[in-house]
Amino acid sequence: MASRKTSFTVTFTVGALVLFGIVVLFNGVVDKTVNARIDLTQDQIYTVSAPAKRILSQLQVPVTITLYITRESEMPSGLKSLERDITDKLEEFKAASNGKLNYTVADPSENDELAEKLLNKGIRPFQVQSIERDEIGLKMVYSSMEISYLDKDPEILPQVAPQTLDILEYEICRRILKLTRDSEPVLAIYSTREALDPQMMQMYMQMGQQPPQPRDLYSQMPQIFQGQGYDVRKVDITENSPIPDDATTLMILSPKNLNERQRYEINRFVQRGGNLFVAVQKFEFDYNPSRMGGFDISARPQETGIDPLLASYGVRLGTGVFMDRSLETLSIPRTQNIGGLRVQIPEPVQAPIQIRVAGDQFNDDSAISDRLGEVLYLWGGRLVPDMPSLEQAGIEYTELFTSSDEAWEVENAGGPLSPRDFTYDPALAEPRAPFAVMLSGSFPNPYADGSIPTWGPADSTTVGMVEQFEPAQSTIILTGCAKMFEDSYLQAGGYNNALFLLNSIDGVTMGNDLIQVRAKTLTHRVIQEVSEQKKLFWRGLTTILVPVLVALYGILRSIRRRREQTAWIGSHAA
Repeated sequence: MASRKTSFTVTFTVGALVLFGIVVLFNGVVDKTVNARIDLTQDQIYTVSAPAKRILSQLQVPVTITLYITRESEMPSGLKSLERDITDKLEEFKAASNGKLNYTVADPSENDELAEKLLNKGIRPFQVQSIERDEIGLKMVYSSMEISYLDKDPEILPQVAPQTLDILEYEICRRILKLTRDSEPVLAIYSTREALDPQMMQMYMQMGQQPPQPRDLYSQMPQIFQGQGYDVRKVDITENSPIPDDATTLMILSPKNLNERQRYEINRFVQRGGNLFVAVQKFEFDYNPSRMGGFDISARPQETGIDPLLASYGVRLGTGVFMDRSLETLSIPRTQNIGGLRVQIPEPVQAPIQIRVAGDQFNDDSAISDRLGEVLYLWGGRLVPDMPSLEQAGIEYTELFTSSDEAWEVENAGGPLSPRDFTYDPALAEPRAPFAVMLSGSFPNPYADGSIPTWGPADSTTVGMVEQFEPAQSTIILTGCAKMFEDSYLQAGGYNNALFLLNSIDGVTMGNDLIQVRAKTLTHRVIQEVSEQKKLFWRGLTTILVPVLVALYGILRSIRRRREQTAWIGSHAA
């Protein structure tokens, strides 16, 4: 009996030691050969995406990344794993680049000379909160990145923190593309300025003063795209300010009263293979306080001057005021007299011209519109494609986002909108009307047989025969709303108007890989509005159906128990 017990103990001990050795050996092999991480996020945001792998695999010359980070032992407890998280990602990048991307790690806090050099590059330590032994304090730590390529000025990521790890892939890919390009892509921007009120203009004239310059409603555009690596140039599309010959993409925001020569120059740019982004605003609106409370809304039609050119490409603009039951509440200032003082108080206004685009209104199959979440399509109109003309010309047509199912259009030549105009009528519905579309192909040339128009208002004369162009492939993105890109609404809270603009320009200029990497990090969950029918259903389910089911269960249970009792009494009586 004792020998059997001793044999079992020896066998168990040997087996446990062998199993322990196998686990240790397997762990060592895996640690040396595999970056053993499992990404359990729904969108795989911590796994190198296929577009990022394509960008990295195209590297011809090595790129070096230097991670400047405080060593783990000196990091606060919340940041101790930061170096490992970053280097794990860089290891994946190195493998995807076929060895063309290398990285090193350095701690500047241990080298005063290095810290001084980095300070001149804009790399400096930053403060983080530290909790040690139940004491809260502040620590200065490094966590920055430098990306070098050949003899070009390096790109700097000044701060890499845990909350920015999900966008690290995009930030590195964007900077690698910027470094490896032979030159920065040229983005030409044309936009009209806000017109000065005629009464104010007259007042300045009477006072003998020079009227102020009209306000630029799109002043943030150059700064945004310069930060994305574009060579941005503002143009007026005039004889003295033409579209640059080396421009890759032309952005036209809220064009007004374009003349024939300006349309010719835009078409010339497209015919030569240039890419075009156009945001048109067909109506502006005035919100006037009503005596009965609320606001009276009046429409002001806008003459864009670009309609004939767009129609020749196969898309025209809707002529009426477009409305949608998927709307947004805006705060409109209302002047009130309080204690003898005139003050402005914001008042919430709900109107179907304040359109909200969300959910399935976006085309998830396009990298430009995928995962946008929501955009504010303020005062926008619908687009009307001429599908037979597009098919005949071989133009590829893609809708990026549309209206909801409960949308309608009201014809208005200018003036107040009535309450009836704001009322949805299913008989007049325009469901899923296109709001933003992308056209790709070789576009028809509306000036192929004509002459070059002159600059200025006298468009009747010509200066010679038009140029002849070889068919070139171009891409045009067109949207019926320019208001959404004004400074006041471009980055409005909760809306991704700026992201849609960035995706559009990146998509037509540099392809879809970069915006697919960006989209992977920006999944927005939107709670859809619940219809009245669904609300009624769930109210009935919770207040009526559930109690009825509980009562029914109780009744059935009682009947069953009575039957069991009767059967038991009968069996014992027998």
